[in-house]
This record gives sequence, C-alpha cells and structure tokens, in this order.
Amino acid sequence: MNPLLYGHNSDTNLIAVQQVGENRMRLYSRREGKVSSEDVEFFPFFYLTDQSYLQGFSKKHWVKELLGSNPYRYLCAFTRWSDMWEAVNYAIQNYNQSHEPKVESYANAEFLLIRADPATQYLMQTGRTLFKGMEFEDLYRMQLDIETYSRHRFSQAARPEDRIIVIALSDSTGWEYVIDGRKKDEVEMLSELVSLIAEKDPDVIEGHNLFNFDLPYIQKRAQLAGVNLAIGRDGTSLRGPSGFPVRGQELGTYEVNGRHLIDTLFLVQSYDISKRDMESYGLKYVARYFGLSSSDRIYIAGDKISWYWDHEPELLIQYALDDVRETRLLSQHLSPMFFYVTQMVPMNYGTAARLGTAAKIEALLLREYLRQRHSVPKPMRGSQTTGGYTDLFYTGVLGPVIHVDVESLYPSIMLKEDISPRSDSLRVFTSILRDLTKMRLDTKRKMQRTRNPEDRSKLDAVQSSLKILINSFYGYLGFSRGLFNDFEQADRVTKAGQELLRQIIREISDRGGKVIEVDTDGVYFVPPADVRGEKAETEFVEELSAAMPKGINLVLGGRYEKMLSYKKKNYALLGYDKRVEIKGSALVSRSMEKFAREYLREGINCLLHDRFEALHRLYANFRRSFLERRLDVRDFARTETLRDSLEEYTREVEAGKRNRTAAYELALRSRRSFRPGDKITYYFTGTDPNIKGFESCRLAEEWIPNAPDENIAYYLKRLDEYTKKFEVFFRPQDFKKIFTADELFTFSPENIQMLTEEVKKTEEEAPEEEVVVEPRIWLAEES
Repeated sequence: MNPLLYGHNSDTNLIAVQQVGENRMRLYSRREGKVSSEDVEFFPFFYLTDQSYLQGFSKKHWVKELLGSNPYRYLCAFTRWSDMWEAVNYAIQNYNQSHEPKVESYANAEFLLIRADPATQYLMQTGRTLFKGMEFEDLYRMQLDIETYSRHRFSQAARPEDRIIVIALSDSTGWEYVIDGRKKDEVEMLSELVSLIAEKDPDVIEGHNLFNFDLPYIQKRAQLAGVNLAIGRDGTSLRGPSGFPVRGQELGTYEVNGRHLIDTLFLVQSYDISKRDMESYGLKYVARYFGLSSSDRIYIAGDKISWYWDHEPELLIQYALDDVRETRLLSQHLSPMFFYVTQMVPMNYGTAARLGTAAKIEALLLREYLRQRHSVPKPMRGSQTTGGYTDLFYTGVLGPVIHVDVESLYPSIMLKEDISPRSDSLRVFTSILRDLTKMRLDTKRKMQRTRNPEDRSKLDAVQSSLKILINSFYGYLGFSRGLFNDFEQADRVTKAGQELLRQIIREISDRGGKVIEVDTDGVYFVPPADVRGEKAETEFVEELSAAMPKGINLVLGGRYEKMLSYKKKNYALLGYDKRVEIKGSALVSRSMEKFAREYLREGINCLLHDRFEALHRLYANFRRSFLERRLDVRDFARTETLRDSLEEYTREVEAGKRNRTAAYELALRSRRSFRPGDKITYYFTGTDPNIKGFESCRLAEEWIPNAPDENIAYYLKRLDEYTKKFEVFFRPQDFKKIFTADELFTFSPENIQMLTEEVKKTEEEAPEEEVVVEPRIWLAEES
C-alpha cells in the first residue's frame, strides 16, 4: 500500500486502538472472527517554536530539533500522558513570563499539540491505521434503539417517574433482540443490555441520534438505577459526554474502550453537505430518502409512544425493531465511505466519522512530516479574495435540460497547474492529491468492469471515500486554521475555475444551447434543438469535453425533462422518471415549518406539470386547514437548535448585543437543563398576525389538541409569505387569480401561462463569486 496514503506500517486487521494507563496503548485485532489484544509503549508528543519554553522541566522528556526552517522546529516527546500535559502548562507559564499578550491554553501560535487524542498521536507516530486488509463486512456491528415512557407529552431521563420501556438490538449478521420493559424493570433491562454487549462483543455500536438521545438517556437512567454501564471490551464503563463541535453545535460525544460508537445522524449530515436536498435528518425520512424502508414499516409519532405502550405494546415493539433495522441498513449504506477513509487516516473509526475532511487531510500531511522528522509550518494569515462562479441567466420552467459537470474541477486545476501550499517544503500535498486521484480513477475503472453487484458496491464505497477527500483539498488551502493553508494559491484555483466555466458557457452558446444557470463546478442548460435523447446528449457533452484544456473532463451530470429556475442555486428538476429534486434553501429548507415544506414541494410539483388548477386547490386547502384548525402542532411548529448556552444568551441580551428569541426564552422559562445542541420545538399563539415571537411562543408539548390556541392570523400570513415565492413565474393578474382566498367564483386555468424570462444584467453587474467553504471542513480539537 502507498505509505503516503496508508501509513508506513503494513500491519493488518487492527480494529481499535485504546490508551490504557499513562504510557501504554492496547491494540485490538480481529482475525478469523476472533478478537485478540496486545499492549505496546506509547510516547505522547507536541511541537514547540522555541525549545527554551521547556527549559528546566524536570519530568523525563526528549526535545528533538527537526529538519527545515518551518516555525514548529522542536518535537517534544514524553513517557507519560500526564507528563505531556504538565509540560504543556509549564511551557505556557514560561512563555507568559516574557510575552504579551499572555496565552491561556495550548491553542496558540507557539504550541502545536497534534490533537488531544492519544489514539491519533499513536497512529500518527507509528504509521499504523485501522482496518488494513479488511472489508467493511469484516466489522461486527451492533445497532441500538430505545423507546421511553412518560405521563407527560415527551419523556425526560432526569424525571424519576419516566423510564426506558424497550431496548431494541440488531447486528450485522441479522440477529435481532428486544429487551421488553413489560417483563423486566429498568435495572434488569440495563443489566441485560450490558451482558448482551459483553457476550456479543461488537466492534461497533451504532444508533441514529445515538449521542444526543439514546446514550444520554441510558446513562442517566443507569445513574439513577445504580447500574454500571460496563460495556467496554475491557469491562470499563461508558465515558462521556465530552463537548465536541459538530456543524456549529457543541454536542456531547461518548467513548467505549475497544469499541467504536457511530451515530448515523452524523453520517447523514456529512452526506448532505454536498447534496443539500434533505428536508430532515430524522431516521424515518432518511430511510425513505434512500429507499431503505419496508412496505410494512410501522410509524408512531414521538408523542404517542407512551399511549401505544399502554394500549398496543406489540406494535411499539415492532416499531422499535423497524428502527434498528433501518439504522443497520442506513449504516450499511453510508458507513463504508468512512471505513475506507479510516484505512488511510491516523484516527479511530468514530473520530474519522465525526471529523471534517480538512482534519483528515492535515493528518495525512503531518504523519509524513513526522516520519521524515521535518519541521511544520504555521497557518498563513489573511483570507480569500476570489470565490466560485455562480450565475443565473433565466427564470421560469425550461426543458429539456442537461447538467454538465466538470469532473473534480478544483483538484483537476490544482494538478494541471501544480498548485500547492508554498509552505509544504516536502511537496507532500500534491503527491497525496495525485495518488488519491489516480487511485480513484483506477477504482472507478475496476467498478465499471465488475459485474458482481457486491464487488461493485465495495468499489463504489472506496471511490466515494476517495472523492470526498480529493474534493476537499481546495477547501483546505483556504481554511484559516489549516497549518498548510495558502490563500493566494486558493485564489489561483478559483480564478482558473471561473475562466473554465466561462469557456464552457461560450462553447454551449456557440453551439446553439441556452445556459440557465452556472454553479461553481457545473452548468445547467437547454441543449440545441437538434440534440434530443440520451445518446445525442451524451455525444454533445463529449464534444464539449473535447474542447476543454488537457486534464479537464466534462461528464453528463444529469438529464431532465424540465427545470424550474428560481434564484441562483435555487431550482427544481423534473426527471424523466417523474421524480422531482428541489435544491436551495430559498425554496425548501429544514428551518421551515412542516406545512410550508409540504406546501412548497407540492406547489413546485404543480408548476413543473402545468397543473394550475391543482395549485389553486392546494393554496385554498391549506388556508381552510388553518381556518378550521385541522392541522396538528407538528405541522406548524418550528424546531431550533440552541447554539449557545443559556447563560451566554442572557448576558448578550442584557448587554444589548442580541435580541430576545423564542427558542431561548422558552428554554429559560421551562427551567429545564438545556445545553448547546439541544432542540426546542415551539409554536405561536394569539390573534395578531404581527407578533413579537419571544412574547407569543409556547412549547409544542404544551399544545392541546382539544383546545388549540395557535395564532391563525399569523400562520395565514406565513402561508402568503411562502406563496410569494411563486410570484416570479406568473403575470400579476394570473398570480392573483391562482392564489385567491375568494371561493365565490369557480376557478378556471384558462389563458394562464408561466413566464420564462431572461435575467437582465447591467454592464456593471458581475456574476456572483461565492467562496466555497465546507460546513464541516474542520471540527476542532476533541479533548
């Protein structure tokens, strides 16, 4: 295996690395279905810019001056993990005696701690990685889901009278089991769970929303019941939560010695970074999105769990089993990408699944610099000035439509132009990018030649994992905290990308095509009149690709019957299979109320099929649903995630730095223990459409079906605000005719036509430049 990509140690079948004691690591291996372990020495380390910061430190340590002239020139190694931390604090004190401003932690420009994670440090210094020589199917995976009971609308783990009623389990062999709360009390249920995990001995425990619901709930109930959650391979207890930033939220994560914990919710979020078309990350929606749900799947609303336990417990048990089955299938679908990445990067599997791609790229770079005993650069200061090219040329409904995609646009430019960080003295960055690209192309060719569906699926997972890394190299260049970043080089990439996209637009237009939209690395357009049908469209794209510079390849990204073009990066596509894809948060967003998402999705469907009478009925039906109070609170409630602590929110409000908001005010009123990452679901009451949200809000769990108090005037106003999104597609008189509250006269779609208009641009108006920033480009240190 390529040592740049897979590390310089070729040991195989390593399934977990775990710190045991101050200076030992336990290595777990699986061979022929049996797990064995061995303990080895470990020497924690960090980098310094000046070795004098450790002068006088009494604990045993080594300081080695590294090759090259990069700022982090001194590698400091220790025999004990606690000695390393003591040395960090000692160095900070020494630094503060002669420098201003003073620093308070190791996260500053003079100290470089390669993640406060002993497993990553060990793997990096030894060149080992997990899972070499293994396939994803070799991992033994267990899935977990719990159902909980409460006399209140929703269950809370800290409430003594609430409890766990069902623990559903399954594994990658197809085994399924239910710990039934009708037959056992909570102590017996939790004790059996611990025994089953020890008996089955899984490598991985999986769950959907595992870190934010199942594990916190289980942990709290175990504490109340006095049960030791000794589910580690060595008999140690579940550890956590530890704060960990994920997509801007501080979420608690957990650890189990010798096993990996995988929250499939994180995998879904990572998948949607590039797709950006998921309405929800909930298990039921996601399973339907990927086509993983069975036709007889049981669905039960969260606030009805307790009712079913009291009246139809067998149905609830079946529902819980459906949850673990879907979790197993979801993991089987999404986890292989992270499994194969873990074969390369020096990280534990669970860490690799949570961290963004920039952290993985940097780990590959640092491993090689450490191997060659070379000094490490500091991040460059500054920012990008040039972004990706996005532009809109037409609004309306157009068709047929081709999407032409520049295959790995930015990586292709970087390799073609030999663009890499200027601080990369060893030229590792380009070598890794070139090797990853070659490996992906080889894997794709193997996949195309393979007829066996299982082999094809494995190869697809490998090439997908490589693609994720490859496409993030550009983002790493422009990442402010990247040690090897280079904003000037990042600008070179985007400027070249802009010019290439303009060339594609010219080639399409010169051949008689009509460009609708360009978005960073692809173009949507109506092909020339004589290009119709899949064969002709494929040949047309090949003709365009042949006109590109060497090393730049165009591929047919998709072909569609129609496209609804609304705004830049906001559109809907009608496939030839009649499926509708909606892109862009201006059209449909997870932050919208459920009724709004359904209304807009169905409305867009009507527009794509020229069904104006159905669109009129849709609007009228939603109005009546509100006026007659036929909707459930789940239809109009909003859910928000708390980004800050309640204490920080209160301080900023009192200081006049932020306005009061509904979610935080409700969290404060509830007197419950909320923390960043928790979600608040609420709705609005009253009769005035122009409300102050923080004054008129109420928790969704307080809504009473038999005495509904939602603010009808406000929600009708919201409906009309969403309806205005359709205004651009009609003449004013037609828009008014379709979306009218007057039902005295029979609606007729006669003479209504949709508008397709060219977007007029002034000479001064330039196309939008959007700096491409990956939401999970980096997830900070895990301590």
